[in-house]
Amino acid sequence: MSDNPHSLSERSHPYLPGLWLAAGFLGLASLALLLRPAGVTPDTILEKAAMERWDKLQKLKGEQEKEATSYGWVDKDKGIARIPVAKAMELTARKLRAEDPRPAYPITTIAPSAITAAGYPLYPEVPVDTTAVAAAQAADGGTMTATNKVAPAKPVSAATTTTNQVRK
Repeated sequence: MSDNPHSLSERSHPYLPGLWLAAGFLGLASLALLLRPAGVTPDTILEKAAMERWDKLQKLKGEQEKEATSYGWVDKDKGIARIPVAKAMELTARKLRAEDPRPAYPITTIAPSAITAAGYPLYPEVPVDTTAVAAAQAADGGTMTATNKVAPAKPVSAATTTTNQVRK
């Protein structure tokens, strides 16, 4: 036998603690069931919450509709007022029809001379035309000197490209 007199095999009722635990759990569950308010179920709770949300949504939509269709002050001290959306659209459309069309923001483009004046082609496989570079520099007000002349690029073959890639 074992030296410990309290081991499970020595007890006269080995499952007694488990029975007490089960009885306690059932007692708490029945107490919770008895203390639950009558008529309250998860469905009634969900319905009530849904109705409250619906009422809040309808109230919010009404406020937004009122603000979108009425005149009022946003900030009277600064002179900022609110007008109906339809009236604002009508005024804006009338103003835009009276003006000549123009871009909404400045349109910037890269001048060809800015690219070619750098003396380096954007695409190395395309040969550089030195006369175009000289013309671009002349258009910019610069002159072609011996120090900034660009030699025409050599056409790149597929074999050269493959060889250069392998060497790297």
